[in-house]
Amino acid sequence: MSNLTDALVTLGCAAAGAGAALATLNMGGTPTIAGVLGLAVFGVGSQLQNVGVRRRDRLALQKNLHALRRADLILSDQISQSDERIGERLAKAEADHAAREGKLAAELKLLETLVRQFAESMVRRVQSVETALAETAGKTRRLHDRLRAGAAAPVAAAPLPDRDAADAARLFDLIQRSLIENRVDLHVQPVVSLPQRKLRYYEALTRLRTPDGALIMPAQYLQVAEAHGLMSTVDNLLLFRCVQFIRRLTSRQRDVGVFCNISVHSLTDAAFFPQFVDFMRAHRDLSAQIVFELPQAAFAAMGPAEEESLKALADLGFAFSMDRVTSLDLDFEALRRRGVRFVKVSPALLLDPASQRGLGVRLEDLHAMLARNGVALVGEKIESERQVVDLLDFSIDYGQGYLFGEPRPLKDDEPVQSRAEERPAAARGAPAQAAGFPALSRARPQRRGAGWPPSPRLGLTRPPAPCEPLMHHDDDHRDRLPGRYRRRLRRHPLRRVGRGA
Repeated sequence: MSNLTDALVTLGCAAAGAGAALATLNMGGTPTIAGVLGLAVFGVGSQLQNVGVRRRDRLALQKNLHALRRADLILSDQISQSDERIGERLAKAEADHAAREGKLAAELKLLETLVRQFAESMVRRVQSVETALAETAGKTRRLHDRLRAGAAAPVAAAPLPDRDAADAARLFDLIQRSLIENRVDLHVQPVVSLPQRKLRYYEALTRLRTPDGALIMPAQYLQVAEAHGLMSTVDNLLLFRCVQFIRRLTSRQRDVGVFCNISVHSLTDAAFFPQFVDFMRAHRDLSAQIVFELPQAAFAAMGPAEEESLKALADLGFAFSMDRVTSLDLDFEALRRRGVRFVKVSPALLLDPASQRGLGVRLEDLHAMLARNGVALVGEKIESERQVVDLLDFSIDYGQGYLFGEPRPLKDDEPVQSRAEERPAAARGAPAQAAGFPALSRARPQRRGAGWPPSPRLGLTRPPAPCEPLMHHDDDHRDRLPGRYRRRLRRHPLRRVGRGA
């Protein structure tokens, strides 16, 4: 556009010069004078045009420089803002990293302290056990000497105490070695909502493992561990792994909690419980997901010290569960004050007419009374569909038992699987898993060697077999039920697992 304008101005100057020359000729001037005048007019016009062009170029240049300055200022501001944001993010990342390192260091320090205390206590307890065994062996030898000398023998089975003592010593040795060598497995069993059968909780259970892979069940080691003051160590290992397990669940945004069993002996352990409270204070963000579980007998026998320990945990936001219920004569207000939010009852107790004798409330109203005090009713040890149908008449909130899933060992290095991750394995013919249930470890191959099989008196068991379907529902089962159970099923429809529970 500017080039066209310049051309037109040049033509105008030429026309002006020609016009001046013609005017001079018409006025009687000579051609020379007319030519000189025309050239002068053209030259002046050209000079004026050049001046205008230079001024225009200078204005355009100034405008461009101003735009560049503005762009430079904007770019500088943006760079400064980006630097500030990058600095803030780096500082936040460093702070988060330092916080995680500090938390990990604290946990490791706590674990190291407990292991050291446990090792020191083990030395003392081993010495006491060895002394007791030596005394027992001495008494046995003296008894045999009396028998051989013809003294009056009280019974012919005098060697049995020696065998019992040997079995007890061997069991204690297995328990001690399992704890020292950290052969403690975390088993989890699902707790589902009823009647939807949607996974809501796990119960974490401890299993000790011998060097040969046999499992020492709680019914076997609890009495020995309590007698020798080992329950705080067992509870510590269980608690530490429960926290790790829940952290893995929450990393997948799973709205699932865990029932964690603790011993009443741990509540009064002066060396363990303060560290226990400090550990839970560091993890109080998990208070909505961890539920500490104690038996009914423990709640009934609690003194001021135990009550104070419960209050310390309740003040951190943690709730409690009561299991192994043998009597339904419950103090609902006391449950609420203590922070009990779950009561686990077996079907045998609820369905036994004798359970209602002496109660101030009907069994059908038990759920309403508990719910009024913020307590949920959980049916445990459920093994059949018929029990589920019967329990639905009592408005059971949750169910737990072999019908929904057996306790299975959990591998520490395996992530929690989602439903989408489980389906391909099932399609290939692999054992199916319940919706949302974590990956389970296979049974460890067992070595036949020294020390196996154990003494029949010890009653050690093999680890569970490879995982089978944890939740199932037989579609043909309701057709085999009597008419009264089918009518209850129509009132309380049972959904299959994985169908929009």
